[in-house]
Amino acid sequence: MLKNKTSLTQKLFGFYFALSLITIFILSLYSYQTSKNALISRTFDQLNSVKFEKERNLENYFIERIDEVNQISHFENWATFVEQSNLFSPGTAAEHQLKTLIINEYKQKISKHFGGKVNYKRIVVETRNLDCIIQLEDSLCETDITLVPKSQTEFASQFAEITKAGHVSIVEDLKNKKIYLGSPIKNYSSALKPEALLLEIDMEPINSIMYNTNVLNGLGKTGEAYVVGRDKIMKTSSRFRSNSINKLEVKTTAVEKAFDNVTGTGQYHDYRDMVVLGSYGKINIPGLDWVILVEIDLEEAMIPIYTLRNSIIILSLLISLIIFGIVYFISLRVTAPIIKLKHAAESISQGKFDVNLVNTSTDEIGDLTRAFNQMASKIKMQTEEIQIEKAKRITSVIDGQEQERQRLSRELHDGLGQRILAVKMKLERAEKATPDLKMNIIEDAKNLLITVSKEVVNMSENLMPPVLNQFGLISAIENLCEEVRAGNDIAVKFSFNDIPDKCDDNSKIYLYRIIQEALNNIIKHAAATKVDIEFNYENDTIKLLIRDNGKGFDTDLKRKTGNGIYNMRDRAEILGGSFALSSMPGEGTVIIVILKINQEQSVRINS
Repeated sequence: MLKNKTSLTQKLFGFYFALSLITIFILSLYSYQTSKNALISRTFDQLNSVKFEKERNLENYFIERIDEVNQISHFENWATFVEQSNLFSPGTAAEHQLKTLIINEYKQKISKHFGGKVNYKRIVVETRNLDCIIQLEDSLCETDITLVPKSQTEFASQFAEITKAGHVSIVEDLKNKKIYLGSPIKNYSSALKPEALLLEIDMEPINSIMYNTNVLNGLGKTGEAYVVGRDKIMKTSSRFRSNSINKLEVKTTAVEKAFDNVTGTGQYHDYRDMVVLGSYGKINIPGLDWVILVEIDLEEAMIPIYTLRNSIIILSLLISLIIFGIVYFISLRVTAPIIKLKHAAESISQGKFDVNLVNTSTDEIGDLTRAFNQMASKIKMQTEEIQIEKAKRITSVIDGQEQERQRLSRELHDGLGQRILAVKMKLERAEKATPDLKMNIIEDAKNLLITVSKEVVNMSENLMPPVLNQFGLISAIENLCEEVRAGNDIAVKFSFNDIPDKCDDNSKIYLYRIIQEALNNIIKHAAATKVDIEFNYENDTIKLLIRDNGKGFDTDLKRKTGNGIYNMRDRAEILGGSFALSSMPGEGTVIIVILKINQEQSVRINS
């Protein structure tokens, strides 16, 4: 028995189950990767959408402010204010008059344009001699207005930039972290030379556009949108860092790409060193060198795909269990007939030939089962025939031994025994006979002993012809043929070409006995008048042919044949050769023995 033998059921189960698992794994991996890519693509689309919306809102906000400043710069009273400011001296009635003028203008026109909501922290009016700084509050009073000589303010560069532009422009003060909207003041009098207006933008509305913590805004719990300036400082609030406006430095890969005029999406580390999915690009607002970023943590973005992954794993395990049962059932169903065939084959190997498997299948297994039943039936029949043949051969051997014993017994009793008894009687007579008669009796006894000696020699030669050992097979066959010619009215012709040197003694004896048995059968049963014996050797093959012109017989296996034929066949098969007999009533008999002579011949015979 082989150790660790793997059954066919186990092999089929393992193969199909492994194939199913591989299929499930590939489909699951494909589904996971496809879903993951689709989710990431959808997330990027969503981030792009939020970025576009935020960017558009920022652009609209500044467009509205620019339009608003353009209208404010066209108020006629600015020219009056500029004209009076040129005559201004601190501590005079002119200061009160100027402030009253600004307050009235604010209440009547400027606040109207603000729509009840102040989007600026202050307004700075430039004149030749001084700058008027107006702190915009809910209700403007004189204390919110400051008149400062131009040499004492920091707005010179901003006013120069606005005057050079000649229209409403956005001016960013990176040093002081402020943003202004500036516009030249419309000149209603050629005698006057008004300068410009600067309105400081309030960052709170901008921050409100960008900052949103509502989980339903499309950015979840970790998503945020923010703006970064050219100085790499965050201009709006961070969702995760307090007090971040104009203080938090952002130097990420996305910021660098955005300032290089690259607009795109990607996975990268944000300012917290967290892996995020982000969309980035530059804001298209003249005067502002800003980039906008919309990001969400990769971990949160992947929550749906992780959920899907877990669902796929659970579903795959469930399907695997189902497939496990199905494959196991199918494996048993497929191998059950084969197992039955295996058990049936083992029964046949143990000599139990009454095997007939029930077959209900119409496939190849069914064909195999039918073929197996036919094989078992033929083996049973052939075994019975072999047993019968074996019994016949045993009977043949025993009968041959008995016949030989009977022949020896008859020869010993009828011939040799009688003559020895006669010698004994003559010697007994010689004891009482006269001298002359005694000599005659003794001479007769000697002659009888000579005859006894010849008969013993003949019996010995019949058992083992000495000529076979002394002069070889050919001479032995010739002597045998001569004896048949001498004792019977049969013409025996013997022809040969050669005898192989490699032919061992046992092969010679068996071939001699086959010819001897054939001639005995011809003498006893064939009533033949002519016998041809041909002994040919060629290409290490001996071919022996014995043909007579006797009365022949029916070779049907169902009829009982003599033991001689079995003896000849057995001897030929023992030598590893073939024995063929053909005969028909009235047409004689032909026997052909073919024997291959090789170096292994003697080994097989002697073993």
